[in-house]
Amino acid sequence: MYALVMQSTRRLLVVGSVLLLIACTTSSGPTGADTGKATPMDPLSRARIHTELAALYYQQGSMRTALDELANATRIDPDYAPAYSMLGLVYMQLGERDRANTSFQKAVALAPGDPEIRNNYGLFLCDTQQYPSGLTQLNMALANPLYATPAKALVTAARCARQMGDDALANSYRQRALQYGVTTGEALQVPNRQTLQ
Repeated sequence: MYALVMQSTRRLLVVGSVLLLIACTTSSGPTGADTGKATPMDPLSRARIHTELAALYYQQGSMRTALDELANATRIDPDYAPAYSMLGLVYMQLGERDRANTSFQKAVALAPGDPEIRNNYGLFLCDTQQYPSGLTQLNMALANPLYATPAKALVTAARCARQMGDDALANSYRQRALQYGVTTGEALQVPNRQTLQ
């Protein structure tokens, strides 16, 4: 019971802190002195914060609230690609394939070089049995030398290749995932969609 109360308290603190950041920032006058006046944050920062809130709600299974936050993010900055990628994940979780696909395509169009977006779209395509297209997206994510979490895409690619019936390709992805410290058991498991984003 104590752990549940502490977890709820932490969530409230995180959400409260983020909402405070959304509300305002203080500005300085021409001399650098704090004027104490609140000024709105720039649209990109506000969209990012709403998208991060949506990701937290998504991880908690609160899809309606996640959708509300993403609606705010895309209204504030219609060109913020991570919001559309997150929207794709939420629609994917809700089983709304057409909306998920449209959201992922919009995210890719806005940020074609973003490996996280390519990974998420690849996951969606593999989950909808569009294996070659999914592997193409995952390989595009893996080709980016700045991709921070290639093991995630490798595990998804291994699962995708296995479901496609290409055990040799699946084994190749598994071997590469092992180089990133992924255990064989992890590479064989189906990833939980809510942990991939």
